[in-house]
Amino acid sequence: MPFDPNLPAHNSPLDAGEMRQQLNSLHALTLGSGPVGGLAAWLKSFPNTPALPATWAECNGQAINDPASPFHGLSVPDLNGAQGGVPLFLRGANVSGGTGGSETHSHGLPLNINGGTVQQGADVAVFPPGNYGSDPASSLPTYYEVVWIVRIK
Repeated sequence: MPFDPNLPAHNSPLDAGEMRQQLNSLHALTLGSGPVGGLAAWLKSFPNTPALPATWAECNGQAINDPASPFHGLSVPDLNGAQGGVPLFLRGANVSGGTGGSETHSHGLPLNINGGTVQQGADVAVFPPGNYGSDPASSLPTYYEVVWIVRIK
């Protein structure tokens, strides 16, 4: 029976079975929402955030030890960088599990451009012929950190 906000009727006697069904339906709407394997962002460290329900687990590389879960015995991905790795951005694809990208990048200049002259915008910089590179730099946009969680049952 789906949740019905009109039950129990106003000023009617309470029926324990009806109330139990209403509470179970409401519970399914709030804590159990989303498919098993579905991801959600969680504000774990935000003040007054309640503990994670047993139907969810942090995506921290942990092995799931719950016989009621279809993921029992499997390790969830470490999307949060908890195992010493790098926290990951999520990207849509036709299948899940692929990875890529890098935390840093650098730019190099060709060995010889116009006898060592490299044009930068409207300015001209003159370099002797050689191999030039730049310092590695982060390419991360501004962000707000969340803890990724997965529904396990």
